[in-house]
Amino acid sequence: MIAAARAWSVVAAVAAGCLGSAAADALPRMTLMAGSRCSNCHVNPQGSGTRTEFGFYSMAQNGAVTWDKLGWQSFHDLSDNRLFDGRLTLGMDLRSQMAKFGVPRWDNGVQVNPSRQIFPMQQNLGAAFKIAEWLSVAATGNLAHFFKKYAGQTPFDGWVRVAPDPELPSVRVGMIQPSMGIRHDDHTILLRRNPFQPALPLFAPNWNELGAEVSYEGLHWLSVEAGAFKADNLSKSCAGTVKADDLVFSGRLTLWPQSLDLGVNAWLGGSFLKAGQLTAMGGHLGLGKTYWGSLMGEVLMTKSAQNQEVMSALVHAAYPLYDWLVFEARYEVSKATKGSGAKTDQTDMTAVVAGVQFVPLPNVELRPEYRLLQNEAWTIGQWALQMHVWF
Repeated sequence: MIAAARAWSVVAAVAAGCLGSAAADALPRMTLMAGSRCSNCHVNPQGSGTRTEFGFYSMAQNGAVTWDKLGWQSFHDLSDNRLFDGRLTLGMDLRSQMAKFGVPRWDNGVQVNPSRQIFPMQQNLGAAFKIAEWLSVAATGNLAHFFKKYAGQTPFDGWVRVAPDPELPSVRVGMIQPSMGIRHDDHTILLRRNPFQPALPLFAPNWNELGAEVSYEGLHWLSVEAGAFKADNLSKSCAGTVKADDLVFSGRLTLWPQSLDLGVNAWLGGSFLKAGQLTAMGGHLGLGKTYWGSLMGEVLMTKSAQNQEVMSALVHAAYPLYDWLVFEARYEVSKATKGSGAKTDQTDMTAVVAGVQFVPLPNVELRPEYRLLQNEAWTIGQWALQMHVWF
């Protein structure tokens, strides 16, 4: 208890000096490099949010400089984020980004780029409590929601989970994000956006709905999720396409081929989502090897009202020079059409992001990046910085 209290005080002190803050989702590359699933490291089977004991311990001493070198031995030795004999698990993720947000405007024929801002992507505090071996509850609050939010974003998620046996399906009931494709930790990806309105995502960061989801991970090479939800929040980001009284149906299937002899891990899968006049179908694949890096790709096709169709694709590569220094780059393209016949409109967007994930101290990450975003009318190239503090 004393060690945990000291650790929280250190995290709070570091967070106070950050560029704003926010919580991140899990990093998909980690599942490919380590050969483990999101549920091994996170309370949420999808990844993101509060970490399990294994997830906390695996990153507790990863940094260019460790806490003991700074004289904080008690924090360096802290290897568990649980209290009360392991029943209560605590978590915190703070992430912010400094960048130029929005799209350019035109002033007398001159392109005027948006101003640089510090954006609190999320500020998450989470906890999970094990009531019994088969029954647990969890919740995460996003404080950044009250400073700036996307349409359809929720200030929290939370659920009751029934998991009778690791080889049997588990059920979560509560405020949950429907499982669909890869859950990325970057809110700016094009996959979940509409190129006609790039500032208004189709699926908002921290989007959650009231409903239930069944998950199965009983076989080491297979995972399946299927759920049904209300559409209250999706109707806000997809107005005119989804109504508040519609239902959301979603499903995802992923195969996890693995070669222990070669140390190679992979996943291959697909997902779908249906709500009102919105249909989304996608595929995802990835390949990785410990210390070699990872390569992943994802495709998402959506069709909504007014014959609007969007097809987006992403390719992401990561290479770890050290455990605490990872080079990464991604390329995205999104093509959209709407209308029919002679009234058909079309627009394309592409994005290139390259940078590093640098962990100067355990539980602190910096991401300097260069970002290039363009469509047929404008181009924005800029340097950006993310900062992440977690517990």
